[in-house]
Formats: sequence, structure tokens, C-alpha cells
Amino acid sequence: MNTGPATPPARGAHKGRFVVIGSIIAVITLVSTLAMTRVAHAAGGTAPNGPGASSNWTPSNNSVIGTAANTTSDVWFTGYNGILGEIFYPTNATANTTDLQFMVGDSGHTWVDLEKTDTTATTALYNNHALAWNVTNTANNGKYKIVKTFYTDPTRNSVIEQVTFTALTGTLSNYSLYTLYNPSLQNVGNNNTSTTQTFGGKTMLVTNDSASNYASALAATTPFVAGMTSSGFVGQNDGWTDLKGSANCGSGTCPDYTMSNTYSAANNGNTAQLGQLDLSNGGTVNTTTATSLAFNLVLSFGQKNGATTATTAAETALSGTLGDNFTTMLSTYVSQWNTFDNGLNVPPAVGSTVPIQQARQQEYYLAANVLKASQDKQTGTFVAGLGTPWGDTNGDGDSGYHLVWERDLYEFASALIVAGDSADAKKAAQWAFNTQQQADGHFPQNSYVNGTQYWPGIQLDEQAFPLILAWKTGLTDSATYTNHIKPAVNYILTHGPSTGQERWEENSGYSPSTIAAEIAGLVAAADIARINGDTASQTLWNNYADYWQGMVQNWTFTTNGPLSGGYYFERINTTANPNDTSQVTLGNGGGTYNANAVVDMGFLELVRQGVMAPNSPYISLSLPPSDATLKQTVNGKDYWYRYNHDGYGEHADGSNYNGTGTGRLWPIFSGERGVYDVADGIAADWALTALTASENASGFIPEQVWDSSAPAGYTPGTPTKSMNDLNWAMGEFITLLFSVNSNTIADGASVVSTRYVTGAFQPHTGFTIDNSAAQASPGKALTIYYHGTLDAQSKVFLHWGENGWHNVPATDLAMVKRADNFWQATISVPNDATQINMAFNNGAGTWDNNGGSDYAITIAGNTCTSGTVVAAKGCPVHSQATTITYSGTLAAGATSLTLHWGYNAWTGTTDTPMVKQPNGAWQATITLPATATSLNTAYFNQSSTWDSNGGSNYNFTVA
Repeated sequence: MNTGPATPPARGAHKGRFVVIGSIIAVITLVSTLAMTRVAHAAGGTAPNGPGASSNWTPSNNSVIGTAANTTSDVWFTGYNGILGEIFYPTNATANTTDLQFMVGDSGHTWVDLEKTDTTATTALYNNHALAWNVTNTANNGKYKIVKTFYTDPTRNSVIEQVTFTALTGTLSNYSLYTLYNPSLQNVGNNNTSTTQTFGGKTMLVTNDSASNYASALAATTPFVAGMTSSGFVGQNDGWTDLKGSANCGSGTCPDYTMSNTYSAANNGNTAQLGQLDLSNGGTVNTTTATSLAFNLVLSFGQKNGATTATTAAETALSGTLGDNFTTMLSTYVSQWNTFDNGLNVPPAVGSTVPIQQARQQEYYLAANVLKASQDKQTGTFVAGLGTPWGDTNGDGDSGYHLVWERDLYEFASALIVAGDSADAKKAAQWAFNTQQQADGHFPQNSYVNGTQYWPGIQLDEQAFPLILAWKTGLTDSATYTNHIKPAVNYILTHGPSTGQERWEENSGYSPSTIAAEIAGLVAAADIARINGDTASQTLWNNYADYWQGMVQNWTFTTNGPLSGGYYFERINTTANPNDTSQVTLGNGGGTYNANAVVDMGFLELVRQGVMAPNSPYISLSLPPSDATLKQTVNGKDYWYRYNHDGYGEHADGSNYNGTGTGRLWPIFSGERGVYDVADGIAADWALTALTASENASGFIPEQVWDSSAPAGYTPGTPTKSMNDLNWAMGEFITLLFSVNSNTIADGASVVSTRYVTGAFQPHTGFTIDNSAAQASPGKALTIYYHGTLDAQSKVFLHWGENGWHNVPATDLAMVKRADNFWQATISVPNDATQINMAFNNGAGTWDNNGGSDYAITIAGNTCTSGTVVAAKGCPVHSQATTITYSGTLAAGATSLTLHWGYNAWTGTTDTPMVKQPNGAWQATITLPATATSLNTAYFNQSSTWDSNGGSNYNFTVA
């Protein structure tokens, strides 16, 4: 999830279904018996004036989410304000509806209430270990109450509302009850055809999509009143407009709160269907004395299958559910969820009091169930969320968060692994490789659950996360390795470390959060290569990971930034120099700024992924300026913005995001910071408190909460209108809970942290200069540690060159001070280096040059050079392997490079493919014959462009 659109919009501009009415609205109009006899059916036949108002989706402030915990029933529901919202079928990437609610009016036809606005809803789980929900909606005028239980038929594609309507004044004879349904089949609300049909003697409200491949059918256990159904166009002659609207009143009383239309069909538009329900339940209830009626309202779905039409499939499902035992269906639905929960790890008791511990344990089960509900039944993958941010002002063409992002999928799968559900995590990983991965090895920015690409962006963290997930879930078999792991790694090596988009999907460049994932993915993949006996790939991939791990701060950590202290990780930089004046233009109308003036908390991913130690000076120095810029305390809880100048949020007046706005606080960052605190040995109970404080009444953790500058009518610290729940945040709660309990990063990949944290080189006490011998080699990232006479200075700079002070950089390299009082900085060892020469200064003229002798580090091995070509280690020797390293004019832009070589004036000419190295050079290893006395080389790239050293070639003497 993550996030704001640029072009195309990244996690933004998502939809809401219609302007004034909802999808399935059960409408209750209070009327007297006399009034009922005088209702005039003014309009019949086919509804005119299509296609109706433009279709929007529903608001995204969900209070209910549910589906059966099996793979038999392929239907999901959401809801808000006490009503049902978007319903998904046959995948959880495909929305089909908008709302289900009631309306109530008086017998004198002087008012009509809309349930979602004129009642007060209370919502609670039917069972603490199942996604069935009890909802009570009490009229603000005190006249009625509606109690419902939401769940699905565990064996059919049907959503069930178990309803009890109670008249708090009068009896049932004073009321009329209607269902009003606004379909949006197959993610399209503007082109549906709705009709009234009879199936098995039952009147049903049926809708087909434009191709008649999918259909829905609606009815209840109590029948419709004969002749009192209608299909119309939204805003023209639909049920809401008929009963309560004023647009088409003419010269009469406006509105008249009376159902006047009984259209049999509405074709090809934004349709809505109305049906009056029989409160006498077919004459079995005495409405003059009864004050309540219990019944079940069912919405079913079907698709065309051979000779069976979609309409027949939907009607058959509806008929089957209506004829089944509702008590048994609810019991089975709950039991299946209970079985899933019973298979999870028991949540730890974390908190200062028993009630706090129990509340967090309950939130854990809710979070796990919501993640499970986000898994598509047939494919096994996970969508980012069941809903559409700011849906009520967005329509067809916006797929909301019900798409698959590899980043989100990884977060959910990792959280479920922590919770004990490795099986579903493995299914998701298999789907990623078998369905979403493209022929060239890359994964698209996002896709539908069938793998079809939605947005075309390239995000290199999303190329890396499947590799880590494969390692976590044991997908290390030979076929997966050959067909999926290797192509994905090759894509990263070819395109990284700079990314087309980072995790906020808006900007390209060098991102610490993206590079953290790339490094972790390469290390995980290298271990899979080891398992498969591919030591060459294992070595190469680890070398890349090591080089990027050593250089990430050189690319993304500024030492001249304008924020406090000046030393910190940037959010992203378009170049590999974080101290230059390059600018970044933010998405969502955020503006253009120097890259080193924009920060986010993404650098904590370096710790989360095991790439850096939590006490790394680069991390420690970044926290204060980032906190000062991004953190806000609301109601005693700490939250963070995505980044400064973020525009992905509502406008200052509270109106919906529409491509621009103001980003608010994200609770997910409290969770991420809490996990970091755990790693750093800091108590992180505060982060659990912050996450739960942001929940809505149903326990859903939102994408954003209002900050201290909330518009009038909104409360700081409560969910905004962007998206609730955010599955990413729900998963983060699980990971944080277990991390706090275990004092470790619960979802970390140990193969990465062992390499870079627990197994990291530590400088030796008493040394003035120290380094890892393994890094003192051409082409490596070499970290230099200094503990000398300048220790007490506020700043220290490394002044360096190679091979007797050649190739001295124009700018000295700023060092950072560690907790052990060593200063450190990292350089990229030149390919021809045999020695690194060093001196140190404070930037103001004070030097430590070892008493005039300077400092030096010997680089392993001897080399022979010929222009930009190096033969290592040592000059070529006949009958022995020689590694040739090329860093000439073709190196930077090549996607493939070939060494063209011969010996003794081009005898035995051979072409040998070269392999790109982490520092950008290319290498190939050859063996010269016993008769060789000279080696002749030239180079060409994928376009057959040559580098022959100006026609002189690159030549070596062979020993």
C-alpha cells in the first residue's frame, strides 16, 4: 500500500459509487394502511432517461469486512455506517456493489430517513474469532431500530443479512420496507442492465453486466409485495430519487416520499433496483399487533458457465441460500473461522494490565483474519485492501486497493508467517512467481489477481521482496530457482540499485528503503543458489549485495542537508550523490525541492531488513532531523507523516483528495518505529498503544489519521477518509506484538542480519586505522575506521587517493562517528588499486597525516593495467586463469559486454561474455595457452559498438 498518485496515480484517485444513494438500500417508509392503498404506480415498463448519474464507489471507512474462511464461497463484503458497501465476486479484486441500507418514513409522507446518515450504528464481532458482524442501527428520531448480522453462505456465492426491524413506535402496519440495490458488476457501475425476474416462483431483482457474463440476484425470505419492484437510473428514476429525491418532481409536492415507479427494466447504465418487502411475511404475521419482523436478505452472484447463463447461476445461488438453514450456515461460517484462528500461534500477553493484554490479543486475531480475508480464494494471492480510498468521489476506472502489490503481499505474508500461517504465505509466493512475474523476470507495479498488469511502474523493492519470501517459505527447489529466482535477480542486477519508483510510487532514483530490500533479496537469493549448488551465482550475488550494502549511505545519506544537523538519509535522490543540488518533484502536487531537503522514515528498512545495525551512526544521525520534520504527537501518541510536503490526503477543508491535497499521519510508521526500537533495545510498548489508539470502533487500523490541523468537524488522531482498514497496518500490528514480546525483529530474514549485523566487522580497540581485510580488494566497498588525534572534533573528513596519491577525489569524504568513538567512511576501491593512501582533517585546516607519513591500506594482490583494462591478480601467466576487468567507455551503458581476445598478435581469436560487477566494471576469466607471450583484447557491447583503445587495442605481456 501503499500511496499517492503521480501518473498513473499511485494508491490514489479511487472510487465511490453514487452521489446520493447506496447500492442495496432497504428502504422503510412509514405509512398508514390508508396511505398504502392510495399509492399510485405512475410509471411502468422500461425506465427512460438512462444512463443516469455517473457512478461512484463507496466511502472507504469500513466498519465490517467478511468472507467465508474457505475456498468454496467466492464472495467478500465490506460495510460502513451500519450498512454494506462494496461486495466482491468472483475474486477479491472485483467489486460488484456499493451499499445495502434502509430508509424509514412516516405515514403522512412528510419525511424519509436514510439509514447511513439518520441512524447511529454500533458494530461488534458476532464471534471474537470470526468475521461475522452484529450491527445495531438506532434511529436518531427514536422511532425504530434495525439489528443485523452480516456473513456469507459458506457454500455459495451469497452475502447474507440476518435482519430484525423493530418499530419503537407503532406497529409493523405503520411501515413499508424496501430494498434498494445499486449494482456495479465487474468493477463497472455505468453499464449494467437491471430487471425483475421470477425464478422457482420467487420474485428476484436481477442485474447483468454489459456482456452478460456476470449477474447478481437479490431477494429475501419475506417476499416482495406483488407488483412493487422497480429498476431505474440513478439520479433520474431510481428508488432513492423516487422516494426522497427532488430532481424530477415537476409541479407536485416535492418530494412526496412515495414509491411511484414500477419499471420492469433499466438497460445499460448506472442502475438501481427497488423492491417493497412484505412485512406480513406472506400473511403469517399480524402487522397490526406485531412490532418487529426477523428475516434474511440475500444477495447472490453467478457467472456464465457453458450453457448456464450468468442470470441462472445467480438465481440458483440465491434460491439455494434462501432455501437453506440459516442457523446452520452461520454456525458453519463461524466454525470455519474458529478453525483458522485455532491454527495460529497463541498471541503473547503484552501490556501493563490484563485488559490491555486481552485487547491486544483480540486485535491480533482480528488482524490475522482480515489478512486472511484479503487472500483471493482461487489464486492464493493477497490484495492490498478491500476498498477504494475516497471512493465516494471516484468511479469506474479506479481499482482502489483491491489489487496486488508485491510489497504489500510481502508484508502480509511475513506477518502471517509470524502468526503461524506459513501455508498461505507460501501460496502467495508461488502465485507471485507462477502468475505475476513477467518473461524478463520482473514483477509489475501491481496487477489483478490473474496477474494482468494494472499500473506499469517498475519498483525494485517489489523485485526483491519475492526473493526474500521465497527464502522464508522454503521455495528453494531447482525449478523455482532456475525459472524464477535467477531471472528476478538478473533483473535487479541489470536495473539496480536505482529504482523507477520507490515505495511511495512517485519518484525514481536512489532510495534507502528500496536499496535495503534489494540487498536483502540478493542475499536471500544467494542462499537459494547455495542450496542449488550454484556457487558462481552465490558468489556474484553476495558480492553485489556487499557492495551495495557498503555504498548505500554514499548514495543516499547527505552530509550537507538543510535540516537540523545536516547529516541524514534522504527519501530519494535522482543521482548517486546526496550532496549535489539535484531536485525532486513530488507527486500529488507536493512541489519541487532539493532532494536533500525531503525525508521519510524509509531508511529504517535498512535495519528492518537486516542490512544495517540499529546503532549504525547513519541511522542514529538520521533520526533527530527526520523526527523533527515528520513526527507529531496527537493525544499523547506519536505518529509520522510519509514525507514532508506530502500531498496524498484530504484538502485543508476536509474535502476528498482529488490528485492533490495534504498528506496526514500514518499509524503504520508508529509500528515501523516500534520494531526499530525493539531492535535498538528500546521499550516499544508505546507503539502498540499508538496503533490501537488509531483504530475505529471495529478495531480496523487506518491508512491515515487526522493531525493536529484537522478541519472543522474532524478529530485529531481518528481515521481520515483515505482507507480503513489498511491491511499493511494490520499486519504491522502482528509483527510489532511479537517483536515487543521477543525483543527481536519478528519478521526479519536471519540470513541477511547474520551477514551484516551479527557477523559484521568491528574495528579493534587501540587501532588508529582499521578495516576488514575481506574488503581490501579491487572493486570492493571498503569501510575505513579512524580513531586518532581528531577524535574530539565535531567533524572529520577522509582525504584519500590510490597508488601513491593518484586519482584523489575533488571533495573529501565526510565521516560519521560511531558509538565506540571510531569514525567511519566507505570508499569504492578502484580496479587498479594496490594501495589506498589516506590523511584526515576536520574541514577547517586541522590534519592528521600520521606525522607526515600518511596512512595506507594495502589492497590484496598485484595487478597489471592497460588503459582502462586491468588483469588481476598479477599479470597474465600462460596456462593459468586470468581475470580481466574492463571499466572503459562502454561499461556504464552496456547491458551486455563481450571480451574479444587473442594472443601473440591475435592468434586464436575468441569472444568471451563478461559479467557486470557491483562497482559497474565488467569481468571475464580466461586461460591463456602455454605458447602465449602476449594477450590482445578489445571489447564490444550489445549494439556491436567497439572499444579497441583507439585502434591500439588493450595489450598485456604474458609471463
